[in-house]
Amino acid sequence: MWLWAVIIVAGICTFLSLYMSFLAFRLGDGGAFLFLGFGLFFGILFVISVIKVAAGKSAFLKKRVDERMSGEPKPVSFVPHWFIMSALISTAIVIVAAILMPLFFK
Repeated sequence: MWLWAVIIVAGICTFLSLYMSFLAFRLGDGGAFLFLGFGLFFGILFVISVIKVAAGKSAFLKKRVDERMSGEPKPVSFVPHWFIMSALISTAIVIVAAILMPLFFK
């Protein structure tokens, strides 16, 4: 049920984003690449979901898709939390500085 919802929503978003990209490209607007990126992102979700549905109906595809998509199971590795938190905090500081610097230094 949820897979079909993903297929429908991703298909609609893909079509609309690619159509907006086409229109923006025809008008010479700079937003064409942004909409193209969104269209490709949702297109990947759409294609993967369609392959999963097709694999569920065919025994041959099911074995092939599960082997290719899942791969070999690997042990979970630990990611240090201090590194992730320092990266997030430094990114937030840079974004706030990029917003506030033009206000104070004109």
